[in-house]
Amino acid sequence: MTNPETIDVPYGNFSYEGINVTVDFADGSTKDIPLKEDMISVVERLKFFKMGKQDVEVNYRSKYFTTMPINVVFNKFKETYALIGYECVYDGLPHYVTLNQELPEGATITYPYGNMFINAGTYEIVGVMSKDGYETKTLTTTLTIHQAERDADGIVFEDTTLVYNGEMRTIEATNVPEGVEVTYSTYDYNYNVPINKVVNAGKYRIVAHFEDVSTNYKKIPDKEAILTIEKANYDLSNVSLEDVTKEYDGLEYSAKIKNEDALPMGITPVYTYLKEDGTPATSNAPAGKYIIVCSFAGADTINYNDIENLTANLTVSKRVIKIKDLISFESLVTNFDEKFHSIEITPALPNGVEVTYENNNHKYAGEYEVKAKFKAVNENETVDVEELTAFIIINKVRRAVYVYNDATEEYDKEFSANNISIEDNKIVVSGYDKTVFRVSSANFYKMSDGSVIDPSELVNNTTYQYVIIFEYLDENMNDSVILAQESDNFTYIEA
Repeated sequence: MTNPETIDVPYGNFSYEGINVTVDFADGSTKDIPLKEDMISVVERLKFFKMGKQDVEVNYRSKYFTTMPINVVFNKFKETYALIGYECVYDGLPHYVTLNQELPEGATITYPYGNMFINAGTYEIVGVMSKDGYETKTLTTTLTIHQAERDADGIVFEDTTLVYNGEMRTIEATNVPEGVEVTYSTYDYNYNVPINKVVNAGKYRIVAHFEDVSTNYKKIPDKEAILTIEKANYDLSNVSLEDVTKEYDGLEYSAKIKNEDALPMGITPVYTYLKEDGTPATSNAPAGKYIIVCSFAGADTINYNDIENLTANLTVSKRVIKIKDLISFESLVTNFDEKFHSIEITPALPNGVEVTYENNNHKYAGEYEVKAKFKAVNENETVDVEELTAFIIINKVRRAVYVYNDATEEYDKEFSANNISIEDNKIVVSGYDKTVFRVSSANFYKMSDGSVIDPSELVNNTTYQYVIIFEYLDENMNDSVILAQESDNFTYIEA
């Protein structure tokens, strides 16, 4: 038999099919005979499990022998084997890839770089298939575990308004997921200047940066909030400015707030004085009404609101000069004497007080009310009595003329009344100077009790007395001149 060409034989998987050997016969003829299992002894078959080139003895009918060169090579796995890669999101659980089909019997697959991953990342998975007599097969695929997303919407980082208190202020994020660290950057409102700390009143932008301790989560985007520090109000609750009333003393008044020691450090009061109409007062010494305005200097205008001015009323009352109990103003009663009469206070007034009189110089009979009005010379002073009243009373002069039985007794002026008659139960008088006198009354009187009786009530055949009263026409003379008829034998005779 002739030797065939070297045959590649898969390890442990020699196949006789399709292999022919040429048999040389004694007569010189040859024949290609299919190789069969019984042509190779059991011992020779062991060479199929020995890697490399081998010469395998082949016999045909135990008469013809030859060697068949073989080269024992590894088997190969099918090309259809593959690892199944995939993508997922981090969930804290282990993830691994698998083979797309069952391993051949006796075969194993190992993962030199691992095939179980939990953390987010992209992993190149290498799987090595191996089996005795097989060429190792290396498979690769990719396992991608994407970063998960934190619940950023649940994080609270909101605009905040605070009131200045002199301490460092900021905004802190709350409801931050566990495992996330937060750092902050602070800027002025316009992003012009980074700021180390916020203390003063104003508006600031605070940026929160979120850093996840774990790489398994996507970065949470920065969040921004506006921090507003409002100006505070100074506490002046224990400070007050009270109304003041003082009597004029010629001195300027210096105001002082109550509890000045309670003013915040650095704040000092500043006082100004206004007139009642709100215009500046050059002095508050004169009597009058003023407005005290207390403003405050030294305030921190950056961090505190303006301090409202305190106001109070200053009343400077006029100084009272007491004269009421020192003087008197007496009335005057006199008779008409054709002279002028006036009255004055006594004693003399003290310095600084002047008096004027009203209706204080009279000549003719009458009752006159006289007023003495007092006034302080200095407009900042006053008196305790502004006015006193007394009277000048000038009596009319009595000049009486008595006529009895037609006889005349006169005083100061000529007078006669010669014609007195009774007519129709009435007294009729004539013969007197009507430029000097007038008849005031003419009455009948009962003889029994002297009472006046109306003429209509005269009783027939009864005697009455009559009296005639005259008055001077000059108003300064006394009010009556009496003319009395002495005769009491007037007898009423009814007509």
